[in-house]
Amino acid sequence: MTGDSLHLRVDAQTSQSGRFKALIGEFFYTEFKRVRPKYGAYEVEIRIERTENSPVQDVENVARAVLDALTGCVFHDDSQVEKLMVEKVLSDRARVRVKARPLNREAA
Repeated sequence: MTGDSLHLRVDAQTSQSGRFKALIGEFFYTEFKRVRPKYGAYEVEIRIERTENSPVQDVENVARAVLDALTGCVFHDDSQVEKLMVEKVLSDRARVRVKARPLNREAA
């Protein structure tokens, strides 16, 4: 956590979106027990870093798993996400990076 911004790095990937969602959800349940979700608009950035040998992941499934896992911890409902950026890139290590923060309307 940095102020109102959450930065998350998941050093695991799987082609099974249900398992990925459970992995992130379990992390939030154990590490953020006292964090209360907030109201208001949010922006979320998801960066899927994969190697040449990583399992194939659909960006839509990863985004859905991440948003579902953040619901109830960061925000009350994923309908609060008004800006979503998802990208898949080659990297030296397979992982997913997530940034979620209140939408700064003044910068728009």
